[in-house]
Amino acid sequence: MTSVELALAIVKILIVVLFLLNMAAIATWADRRQGAMVQDRVGPNRAVVYLPSLVVRGIVFFPPALLAALSVFTATRPASAPAAAETMVAAAQFAVAVAWLGLIVFCASARSGGPINPAEEALARVEPRSIFYGGVMAHVAVFFLTQAIPLSAAPVVARIACVLLGALLLVTGAYAALRVPEGKIPLRLLGTLHAAADAIKMIWKEDFIPKNADRLLHSLAPLLAMFPALVTFAVIPFGDKLCFEDNGDGVFGFGDLPLLKRTVDQAFTCSGHVVNLQVADLNVGILYIFAMAGTGIIGAALAGWASDNKFSLLGGLRAASQMVSYEVAMGLSVVGLFIIYGSVRLGDMVQWQAEHAWGIFVQPLAFILFLAALAAETKRIPFDQPEGESEIVAGYFVEYSGMKFGMFMTGEYVELITSSALLVTLFFGGYHLPFLDRDGINVAFGDATLFQYKMTHFAVSLTYVLAFFGKTILMAWVQVFFRWTLPRFRYDQVMRLGWTKLLPLTIVNMMVTGIVVLAVDSAPAGLVGGLQVAADVTHAIVAVGGFAAVVALIAGLLEPVERQRTVNSTSSRFAAAAGGTKASPQQA
Repeated sequence: MTSVELALAIVKILIVVLFLLNMAAIATWADRRQGAMVQDRVGPNRAVVYLPSLVVRGIVFFPPALLAALSVFTATRPASAPAAAETMVAAAQFAVAVAWLGLIVFCASARSGGPINPAEEALARVEPRSIFYGGVMAHVAVFFLTQAIPLSAAPVVARIACVLLGALLLVTGAYAALRVPEGKIPLRLLGTLHAAADAIKMIWKEDFIPKNADRLLHSLAPLLAMFPALVTFAVIPFGDKLCFEDNGDGVFGFGDLPLLKRTVDQAFTCSGHVVNLQVADLNVGILYIFAMAGTGIIGAALAGWASDNKFSLLGGLRAASQMVSYEVAMGLSVVGLFIIYGSVRLGDMVQWQAEHAWGIFVQPLAFILFLAALAAETKRIPFDQPEGESEIVAGYFVEYSGMKFGMFMTGEYVELITSSALLVTLFFGGYHLPFLDRDGINVAFGDATLFQYKMTHFAVSLTYVLAFFGKTILMAWVQVFFRWTLPRFRYDQVMRLGWTKLLPLTIVNMMVTGIVVLAVDSAPAGLVGGLQVAADVTHAIVAVGGFAAVVALIAGLLEPVERQRTVNSTSSRFAAAAGGTKASPQQA
């Protein structure tokens, strides 16, 4: 390994670890926020930092000003015609996004705090969703407009678009800074500071160890619970391969890093140096994940045994038996994917999905089974039987406090993020986006190509990385959503579900998949071509459905909020049958 390969490996490890730890904190906040919304109580919004208005103005103004300077600097740089065309499209699209997003923010500010000038008064009367719909139409119109500009004029138009984008960013940031009121400004960041405050508090709390506990194993258990969750991400690719040209010495060094190849073909022909965007490209692939995830059982079992507490021991036994039981179903549920993809390397699996169809379309039953087994493996609701406030309190970590307790909680949420990344890699194309190939956008059905748009290697690689992390965050949110929507099982129901339902279904799915794959392999060429067209249709469904979902989500977020409290419980029904609750204050 050369020094530059070592440096790149360290950078990739830092990216993965920082993403996991930051997303674990945000997932903790999302979990609490969603619980507060469902139960109609105050959420994680108490942690607050008061800052002088001058500092807040600097925080509001500095990021857009920095981006504006970067945009203007880009306009001054010489670029080839293809690179300028790509810059032109990106700058124009970003300018439209900044315009409609800024208008929505100022519209909301004028509506909540009152307008301060005639322009804001007019803006406050506009429905925010109308601004968003106008922005969507502007994005489409600007894209086709930029496609009509000839390649020879692209450098000039790109400079104009970059300067326009810089001006928009500067004006938006300056106006937002001016809207900051005088005095001390409470900074809450929607309650996300609460997770950070909790972490700081746990560091300084007393580290309690029971009198008769095994001190070594009691201290070792939190590490064993957290370590597998972090290292399993190592083999998950968070982007496609990068191709660097050689500077002539034949050795991959720091001098080759600026020589990222401008374009690559779909087959990824690279005569220079290749860098995988994953920490370790092991040939055992997903088997490494199963092996490392299995060691998490030891941490739960040790914590239960070493605490010298019967509730802890029961929790540890429950966790160990549940995780062992569902590991069998989890492993067998993805054997069908191994048969179809023809590899256990996660990078090869993503590439197969990019060339054919995403795993969710070729193995829908396996996705449901794997998702259920994964939820049980991570011990989250409805499979959180290792804990139980009315039975065994906090289960195997009832005798833990301070940062050791925090390590268990961090490990649980890191597992949530890692499992989301694994789901994305196996069933949702990994870093791939529909019709976005290594050389650009190719909208094709079979041999018929409807639209082509060539992109640089850097733009495609950056889009892939953003797509992977975006999909992972979305999948983590879906898993958080389970906690507040599904009731928890009893322990006997969990074990019965695993051994009598999931396991037989995984075996049936594996056998049916093998028979179908053998039939397809011996099918005539016409049928294989038809399957490829069907696979391309699935990409179209994902592209159209994804676009519609994003539009619906943003429109839903901009919809006026109407609070309607609904009480639906056994006690409320008894109270209503007895004539309702007292409206007057209670008397001693």
